[in-house]
Amino acid sequence: MPDDVILQVRGATKIYRQGEVEVAALRGVDLAVRRGEFTALVGPSGSGKTTLLNLIGALDRPTAGSIVLEGRELSELSKGERSRLRRDRIGFVFQAYNLIPVLTAYENAEMVLALQKVPAAERERRVQGLLAEVGLAGLEDRRPDQLSGGQQQRVAIARAVAPNPALVLADEPTANVDSETAERLLDLMERMNREDGVTFLFSTHDPRVIRRARRVVRLRDGRVEADETAVEERDQPVA
Repeated sequence: MPDDVILQVRGATKIYRQGEVEVAALRGVDLAVRRGEFTALVGPSGSGKTTLLNLIGALDRPTAGSIVLEGRELSELSKGERSRLRRDRIGFVFQAYNLIPVLTAYENAEMVLALQKVPAAERERRVQGLLAEVGLAGLEDRRPDQLSGGQQQRVAIARAVAPNPALVLADEPTANVDSETAERLLDLMERMNREDGVTFLFSTHDPRVIRRARRVVRLRDGRVEADETAVEERDQPVA
């Protein structure tokens, strides 16, 4: 696997059983993601986008095929190793935010760093800086129910990138916010991608996300239908 490819999916297949019936959510998907990419997975409902993100995020296992993140084959990891991989190397931005209601914005953003036992002074430096970067300076002590949907998603983004993950997986990150907030969130993630080198992989139906992506992978019926790279990137073929 080339050094700049952090994720390699080969022949990923996922079959669910519903009684006596087998449903193939993914059918032999191949995908490579390089460091610093800003990539959208798109396709109609049922195309396999979220299933693929769940496999890449070590939340589920493929029925067949392999998923390698930073040189580690996910199916070969123990339950504990998969948990540590999710904690340390993968950032998640969920459609429903998934913030802990009893924690403040600061505590939600700090949570993974605390689990990693990062020293308190370093946690404070990193979290305060990120919350300021996402436009939440002064709102650190508010709980999720005291924040708007867009503000909650900003906390989720700060939490996702705080541990410096190899890859941020964002499942429909603009689905529950208004158009103006969606554009601001995309501005934020695009800036983090370009200035800080954060690698983003989105699952989305949103034309605004698709327009911003520098690579668009189209899924249909569990297969890759097309893999389109923006003009500025076309001279750099994907492995």
